[in-house]
Amino acid sequence: MSPIIRNKLFLFSLATLLIFPIHACAESESEDYSSQKDYMLSPGDLLEVRVYEEPDLSAQVRISENGMIKLPLLENIRAAGLTIGELERRITALLARDFLVDPQVNVFVQEYAKVYIMGKVRGTGSYELKGRLTLTSAIAMAGGFEENADTTRVKLIRTVSGVRETQEINIDEITNNLLPDIELRPNDTVVVEELGRISIIGQVSAPGTYSLKKDLTLLEAIGLAGGFTHIAAIDGTSIIRIEHGRKKIIRVKISDITKRGDKSKDIVLKAGDTIVVPESFF
Repeated sequence: MSPIIRNKLFLFSLATLLIFPIHACAESESEDYSSQKDYMLSPGDLLEVRVYEEPDLSAQVRISENGMIKLPLLENIRAAGLTIGELERRITALLARDFLVDPQVNVFVQEYAKVYIMGKVRGTGSYELKGRLTLTSAIAMAGGFEENADTTRVKLIRTVSGVRETQEINIDEITNNLLPDIELRPNDTVVVEELGRISIIGQVSAPGTYSLKKDLTLLEAIGLAGGFTHIAAIDGTSIIRIEHGRKKIIRVKISDITKRGDKSKDIVLKAGDTIVVPESFF
């Protein structure tokens, strides 16, 4: 092969390598843009608005809490509730009416609005709000509840017209179809709190304070504490519980549960309960 042909082949290969990544990148951007076209915008989304051959009219803007954006020459454009395509057409019409001949406008979402999930879930953090997202779906997105999560008192913190509001929600009632699921809004914060703690004192192997798990029973709690000691008066076991500001003592005959197999007498514990296992004197 002559040196001239070899050089031409080399230059052709080099040109191909240089052109292909640019083409691939442009194709990728085109695909991303196409996938966004039907996305419905919401407050908190960060947008890049490009006006072809008009860099002074292009801008990066965030949709305000009341759903509006401002652009060079244009103010108070409603964006929330529109798809990207609808917003492009709205900006195009406004520019064509007063400023430009045949403007070409493209809108891209640079950063989606977020919701925040905190507390006793497996993956706390911020999550992008891409379209409709319900409370239960958001918790699933965060990996679900931890074992000691209080699913009956999940807090939804939301700012409405500058006022911070907190709503307490029983997720169990939603999952059992007793309540409708709640659609989240931009900047909502979901807080899943711990069920609480219980104390076990007296004749168990490891007395102390333990995290309460959902539906934890008295016998299961004794197991967490290593079981009874050999001098425990098991049928003298009691639960001290505070209800409506008053102390209540619940006495439990453990042998009815263990020997007779009457599990209905095992008691589901509540946050703040104290289990007392006395010593046997015989």
